Amino acid sequence: MANKKEIALFIGRFQPFHKGHLFAIRWVAARSGKVLVVIGSAQNSFEPKNPFSASERKRMVKAQLADAGLGKKCSILTLTDVNDNAKWAAHVDSHVQGYDAVYSNNPLVVKLMKKAGKNVKRVPFFKKERYEGERIRSIMKKGKKWQDRVPHKVRLALEKLGGEERIRRL
Repeated sequence: MANKKEIALFIGRFQPFHKGHLFAIRWVAARSGKVLVVIGSAQNSFEPKNPFSASERKRMVKAQLADAGLGKKCSILTLTDVNDNAKWAAHVDSHVQGYDAVYSNNPLVVKLMKKAGKNVKRVPFFKKERYEGERIRSIMKKGKKWQDRVPHKVRLALEKLGGEERIRRL
């Protein structure tokens, strides 16, 4: 059920931001008043699992959400890792205040937020086998066609950054 006053939290690494992420944020936004999009693992970049920096990811997400008409409804924040599951939810709360519900399908996020007493809601998957960051990075590394797996503004940003070449180098 939609709650137009609810402030939703949606957290991800977005390495890279793909069409599954866009689907999820649209779905959450349709049910909420505001969406706090949190880019996690902000301290990690230029490594195989996290090839893009927090600022690069933030620019990609911001451009794509604006293009999708979600720019005013979404706020984009970055968050470093605490690397301690027992402290993770409190770490999120110390940096992100005022949210009513956490939307996630990540099993660890769901477990930790529920344990912390948060209102956790699932998001329907959109072609998970196709739109999954690790798979997209693998395809990019092999030089295969990845462009149709990310939204238009993200594709342009990745091409400008030399994302495919960066992933191969890493």
